[in-house]
Amino acid sequence: MDAYKEAVRSGLEEYLQSLERAIDGLTPAEARWQPTMHTNHIAWLVWHMARVEDSWVSRLLRGTAQVWNADGWADRFGMDPENNGFGQTSEDVRGMPEIPLSELMAYFGAVRAVTRQYLDHASDGDLLQQYSSRGSDRSGTWIVGHIIVEESQHTGQVALIRGLIRGHGE
Repeated sequence: MDAYKEAVRSGLEEYLQSLERAIDGLTPAEARWQPTMHTNHIAWLVWHMARVEDSWVSRLLRGTAQVWNADGWADRFGMDPENNGFGQTSEDVRGMPEIPLSELMAYFGAVRAVTRQYLDHASDGDLLQQYSSRGSDRSGTWIVGHIIVEESQHTGQVALIRGLIRGHGE
């Protein structure tokens, strides 16, 4: 599955580069701006994206702690070590500690390093294996594909919010 893994790597890197462009130069206020009281802000989306990837990849690496906890990011950010944003309310989003985008991206970079390492060493059997998630089984290929889809959608949300703040092309 080398061609498959290369396609996955390409997709992962493309959306990460798009995310980096979308947050480039944003002020702390812009990173926390919400179009409505019921939408996520960019800082929360970046954190959630990293947490989602971290959570899924730790499942693929059975028994490996998430980077969030293993490397002390939850403590460093003063956030719940079990939370990844799933099911959070609008109040939870607004209550997220103020964390610079550079710090959130440093966490994301640490997560991505683990993801790259997993892909470099994953066998066909690893990717075809079933992994338990919230009461159902998912294959490794499904998990990796889901990471790309979810992260791409959130990258689009970040780009949209940036456009609402700064206009087209800013």
